[in-house]
Amino acid sequence: MTPSGGESVHFLDYWQILFSRKEIVVAVTLLMLLIGIIITRAMPDVYAATTLIQVKRVALAGEIAGSQYQAYDPVFLKTQFEIIRSTPIIETVVRELNLHEKFGRAYGYSEQEVGQERTVQLVQRKLSLELFRDTDLIAITFKFDKPNQERNQAAYLAVDAANTLATVFQTWILNQNRQPRTEAMDVVQRELDMQDSAIAKESLRLTEVREKYGIVISNEGGSGAEAIRHEISTLFVRQSQAMLDRDLRATRYEMIRDLPDMELAYALSSLTGDASVEPLLAEKSSLEVDLGTLLRSLLGEKHPKVITLRMRLDEIEKKIVERVNVVRMKLRFDYERALTELDTITERFEAVKAQELMMSSGSVMEYHTAREELSKLQSRRDLWAGRLMDEKMKLVIPATSVNIIDQAKKLERHRIVSPNIPLNITLSLIAGLFFGVVLAFLVEYMDTSIKTVDDVEKFLNLTVLGLVPQKVRHLNDASARVIHSEPYRVMRTNIKSSKRLNATSKIINVTSASAGEGKSLTVFNLAYVCAECGDKTLIVDSDLHRPRQHKIVQMDNVPGLCNVLVGEANVEHAIVNTVHPNLDLLPSGRLPGASVHGLLDTEEMTRLLQELRSRYDRIILDSPPMIGLSDSAQLVRIVDGTVLVVQHRKYPRFMAKRTRDIILGMGGSLVGVVLNNINIARDYSSYYYKQQYYYYPYAYASAAEGEAGSES
Repeated sequence: MTPSGGESVHFLDYWQILFSRKEIVVAVTLLMLLIGIIITRAMPDVYAATTLIQVKRVALAGEIAGSQYQAYDPVFLKTQFEIIRSTPIIETVVRELNLHEKFGRAYGYSEQEVGQERTVQLVQRKLSLELFRDTDLIAITFKFDKPNQERNQAAYLAVDAANTLATVFQTWILNQNRQPRTEAMDVVQRELDMQDSAIAKESLRLTEVREKYGIVISNEGGSGAEAIRHEISTLFVRQSQAMLDRDLRATRYEMIRDLPDMELAYALSSLTGDASVEPLLAEKSSLEVDLGTLLRSLLGEKHPKVITLRMRLDEIEKKIVERVNVVRMKLRFDYERALTELDTITERFEAVKAQELMMSSGSVMEYHTAREELSKLQSRRDLWAGRLMDEKMKLVIPATSVNIIDQAKKLERHRIVSPNIPLNITLSLIAGLFFGVVLAFLVEYMDTSIKTVDDVEKFLNLTVLGLVPQKVRHLNDASARVIHSEPYRVMRTNIKSSKRLNATSKIINVTSASAGEGKSLTVFNLAYVCAECGDKTLIVDSDLHRPRQHKIVQMDNVPGLCNVLVGEANVEHAIVNTVHPNLDLLPSGRLPGASVHGLLDTEEMTRLLQELRSRYDRIILDSPPMIGLSDSAQLVRIVDGTVLVVQHRKYPRFMAKRTRDIILGMGGSLVGVVLNNINIARDYSSYYYKQQYYYYPYAYASAAEGEAGSES
């Protein structure tokens, strides 16, 4: 909802909607609260009992007894949930506690098969399981409301059911662990007995073979065939390594064998890694440099220094050659030794192969085969023996264990877990407030009546002349508040300042769309304020069908307007003076046995108003409603202006719009709208009432001018 001026809706606007519709919110809230209380009182008392169990894996397959730590496994625990609430487990609980008979009487069923199934389903519905986060603890809770013939009977039954279910589940887990382990142990034991029998037979056959051929066992390894095979493998590896070493040494020897001594000296380090000749080569190079220096200094070959250097150089070369020959002889010796070692290994390898070939034939082969078969049987028997040990450990330490940590207990007086009266009342209040607010906004949205000044300006395109609050009395009443005259003072000022009227405009017609919108009260109070301001004012009660003005001033209604129009009385005799010297009244009058329809649409009415115009400063007509009657439609053409009274939040706005169209269609001058009967205390339209002097800023100045004129 956005005001016509383009301003966004403030939070207080929504609050004002709720405040104005507070009766709806309060009524819906009280209704929901009452419904919540009734439903809560009708709900049976529910008792709960909880047993705490621990479900864990002690050891997995293949684990030793000491390895008991297991990581948190939500899938495993959820599986246990389903097992606990499974039909076989619940059926066992039902049988042990005889729940079929107890619930059959309490809920009114007795057929055996249907009753049993129904009891199981009922117990499953009453069961709730809770897993404590990051633990292997499970809470088993039963909530029973029947049978409730005796005190705490349902509570005691819930305690028995929770404890029994924990015990049944514990027993079921043990049986599930024990039965397959026992069956597996029987199978393993039978297989182990068969293996022992086969080993005994094979051992007897091995003994017979050994005695038959006179085979002597040399060691614990057997007949020696295994050692020979092992030696063959070793010799084969050694032969391969010797051949590789021979080839390497042969290559090195052949590379240095035919090289000259000095050339080999320079290449010895790179070819063999022997750097012992390097110092001699360095010294030789130094002597050659010194000799060259002497010869270039023109010393002859017979010079003592030259001779000395040449002798030293010859000695160095001889040492180099000797060292090179030593290395050459060493490499040759290594090569020949590698050949000798290879020949020795090859000779031994051939001898061992011949021995193995001899042992692989005949009696030794038969003995060896029998011994290998016996070894296989013993290995298989050891595997089955290990399997039997595993099954025995699983039987003693099951894969899943159930421990009852805390059993439910029977108390002298059990606490009722449902209905939760504080919670239900709180939820009822919240629901009531929610639906009340929703309904308030829905009613506000569906309400098409005139509610604000913006509605008048937006849908009627008219100016609001005044806003009249609720509980306004006639200003001639002694109990009327002085502040109630202010809206009518503003109304008078706005009418005088209206651009639709001029200085000669005196006759104002006040009408409404339908009956009961407060136009008669508006007419009198407006006229009263005009009289107080010094205007000679006349009220003409032209509502011939429902006259009200004579009752306000407490005078007779005869003679009046209709009597003047038909010629039964003259106007001077019909007009009466009120308590205020500037205020006169022309009542509606009454025609016994005659119809008043059409009297206002006559030449006599026009002449009467023209005659009264010269006598009074202001003439205000209280005319009938516009919709449903034709009298007011005729009056709008002969008056100076028409004021439309609209009661706040009463009729749909299309009625006011239709009235506006009728007035304008008849050629009348519509001065503006008076919004009547506003609830200042609660309605957000009160903002406009309280600020109307700011909304119409010229009101103060005009009112001041009027009062100043009256005093002068």
